[in-house]
Amino acid sequence: MKRDWMQTGRKPSGLCGAALYIAALSHGYMYTKADIAAVVHVCEATLFKRLIEFENTDSGSLTIEDFLAKADEEPVSKCLAKSGEVLCEHKDKGAEHFSHGLCEECYDNFTELSGGLEGGADPPAFQRAEKQRLDAAKRAKEAAVDEAICELHNSDFEDNIMSPGKVTVPEHT
Repeated sequence: MKRDWMQTGRKPSGLCGAALYIAALSHGYMYTKADIAAVVHVCEATLFKRLIEFENTDSGSLTIEDFLAKADEEPVSKCLAKSGEVLCEHKDKGAEHFSHGLCEECYDNFTELSGGLEGGADPPAFQRAEKQRLDAAKRAKEAAVDEAICELHNSDFEDNIMSPGKVTVPEHT
């Protein structure tokens, strides 16, 4: 759920309930939403909202086999040690810099708790804004094409009307 940004701005109990419900169903346990809601201490409406949010992610459309395969694929990256200043709680204990200003122990704790720095989808707000930007660009391009076609058609029409030919002017007597 972190990969799909579901954890951002959410209380853990609702996410845990959704994960527990999905895991139970995918492994053949037939618990109701009410059973899960009672265990994680959230109301069924919250559990339902988290399940709908998960359904709308890329991971929500995967089969259990695809989901497990995708989880196994994701690399747990460890950066090579670089020279730099240690900024973690071990800086006064002479710990060696490992990555991102952390010693190896703190970096491992960080990646375990947060899921790391790589992988995952873009945040939902960015996805919405990007979709709106692409839709607007597509509409602008279509409008430009339509306008060019209209101008071409109008210029052909004007050329036919205005083309020099035999003009007859009525005589006044």
